[in-house]
Amino acid sequence: MFKLSKSIGRLPIKCRNEQQGCTATFPLSEQYLHSSTCPFEWLLCPQQGCGTRTLRKEAQAHAQVCSYWKQLCPMGCGTLLNRTTQAEHNCYRELQERYEAQRQTQRTIASALRRKMQRMQSRMANMTQQISLICENLELRENLEEGEEEESPAEGTSTRRSFRDSQRPITCNSSSSSNS
Repeated sequence: MFKLSKSIGRLPIKCRNEQQGCTATFPLSEQYLHSSTCPFEWLLCPQQGCGTRTLRKEAQAHAQVCSYWKQLCPMGCGTLLNRTTQAEHNCYRELQERYEAQRQTQRTIASALRRKMQRMQSRMANMTQQISLICENLELRENLEEGEEEESPAEGTSTRRSFRDSQRPITCNSSSSSNS
């Protein structure tokens, strides 16, 4: 069986691309090797969307003129080039334009953040002023209440004061905490 297969493998055959012009004759066992290098083999253009069929010997010439040719910039900028943009492509100029666009966007964002921060600081200043006024008002009321309690001592006054003191969550300044 092995001898038969070896004998068949040695049989000479002509290339399947004879109609396209190939005159090669080779052993059957070398058919795959020849067809993978035969200059008369039909190939599809590898560029996506092209679909042109060319002979292997003409594939290089087609690749030079294929309108579907695309390639990433060999300089590494990431731009996808085609035949028309390849000649006018300038990595430095395009990167500089992208950089300036991003820089302008960042400036706009920074400016908006600054305005927002200023509004927040202004609101905080107003809130601080209001808290200060509330604290002053509370201190005045507390002073008035303490003055009234000293003028008319009544039963349960001391209990009410300690209850009020226990209900006080914060003090406005150090002078009110020393009065407690």
